[in-house]
Amino acid sequence: MSGGGVRSQESEARRKSAYSELADQLKYPDDPVRQELYVQTFEFNPACTLEIGWHLFGENYERGEFLVRMREQLRRHRIPESTELPDHLTHLLPLIACMDHDEATQLAGEFILPAIAKIRSAIHDNPYEQVIARIAEKLEADFPDAPRRPAQLPIFQEAACE
Repeated sequence: MSGGGVRSQESEARRKSAYSELADQLKYPDDPVRQELYVQTFEFNPACTLEIGWHLFGENYERGEFLVRMREQLRRHRIPESTELPDHLTHLLPLIACMDHDEATQLAGEFILPAIAKIRSAIHDNPYEQVIARIAEKLEADFPDAPRRPAQLPIFQEAACE
């Protein structure tokens, strides 16, 4: 194996690890105090939900199609689902790390980054704000030329998550 191949494998492993670590920071916590913050932040206010499709499609039919496509991708890449829906950010971050660059670029630019922009505009004075910012920065750095589409407004636009 050439040295370039080893370096490529090492950088791919680091990329997968970085996305997995970011996803782990958004998983439902075991600690009761952190559970309360998690629920207040991501489950009680739709403006901060981690379900990416909701930010783009609301409860419209297109979200159902998106959920089906994401479930197919998760299975294709052997990423286990949790109790969360397939469009949950904790599923999509490990998925991006497993996809080929073109697929990952499209998923990041057309779906994840527009949804994260909405979450970032709603989450303030909250410990999770920094995690969401790091995810956005990582995606923007890894996919600087990702195609962007204007995100459709969801059916509900709630107040900021505080």
